[in-house]
Amino acid sequence: MARPTCNDEEETNNNDHDQESFLEWPRLSSPSFSSSRPAPRWTTILGPCQVLVFPNFLSLPDTRALTDYLLQEMKLQIDDKLDPSKPRPVKIPRPGYAFRDNDRIQFDSPEFASMVWNKCGLRDRWRELWEHPKYGLETVQGHSITSGTRNNKRVRHAVGLSRNIRMYRYQQGQSFGAHYDESVIEKDDSGNDVVSEYTVLIYLNGERDPDLIGGETVFYPKGKKPIPTSGVTAPTRGGGKKGGGNKAAGNGNAAALGAPGSGAAGVGGESGLSYTLPNGGVAVKPERGLLLVHKHGDECMLHEALIVQRGFKYVLRTDVVYEP
Repeated sequence: MARPTCNDEEETNNNDHDQESFLEWPRLSSPSFSSSRPAPRWTTILGPCQVLVFPNFLSLPDTRALTDYLLQEMKLQIDDKLDPSKPRPVKIPRPGYAFRDNDRIQFDSPEFASMVWNKCGLRDRWRELWEHPKYGLETVQGHSITSGTRNNKRVRHAVGLSRNIRMYRYQQGQSFGAHYDESVIEKDDSGNDVVSEYTVLIYLNGERDPDLIGGETVFYPKGKKPIPTSGVTAPTRGGGKKGGGNKAAGNGNAAALGAPGSGAAGVGGESGLSYTLPNGGVAVKPERGLLLVHKHGDECMLHEALIVQRGFKYVLRTDVVYEP
């Protein structure tokens, strides 16, 4: 059975929201740490490098600036085009795609991608991963990203972020069904091919904010969703690949990068950032400024965004791209 996918480019184009930004991108001030305020550490949710998070990647002023930007763009590109005298259009599930009913817009912006990668410090944080012996994202051993035959592998390095910037708004009652994210090939500023390998999600608000309850991102290490989560529809395909057999698996232990083997915070990945559901899914709680990265393409783990029970959830999405 074909697995449900998430193809944001196809989805947004179909919804007529793939447009040029009407507003100027906010100038971000991150990183939110300095010599007097040490950087947080990567934390493994499932791994060693399947799903990782980095708390407080964006500062409070940056998340507020991006949220304001998102809301203004959503108003101009979506809300103002709706007829207030008519009910809001209902999203219809499409065969082969996971159902999603959140609002989303996307822009082609190499400038913004470069700002997050360079000025905000993700390039340096990514280097920490591939230089760390536990993770080794850039080595031929273990969980590597390589190309070529088995005996002639070539290490491929991350070169930046995708210029395809997506912004999501989830309102109360909205969700994104279980799916897989696909790897895509795009052009960099020089016209060279680059390949996306990791999904990047940055939460612009979280459950500590009074206006949000729910909306967790859930990963299923066994590649299937055995018991429907309360209030969440079963997988279809709507912007990501739908549930099926997936070889990706994780140990479920949350551990900080700086202390391999330590930092495990409970069974099944339970920590201040995640917890385990009765159906075996590992849920990551939205937290303002939190950066979440996970493998996609052939090694993507089945995942979904749970229903927002109250308020709104705002998310910035892009991808880490590698040499082909």
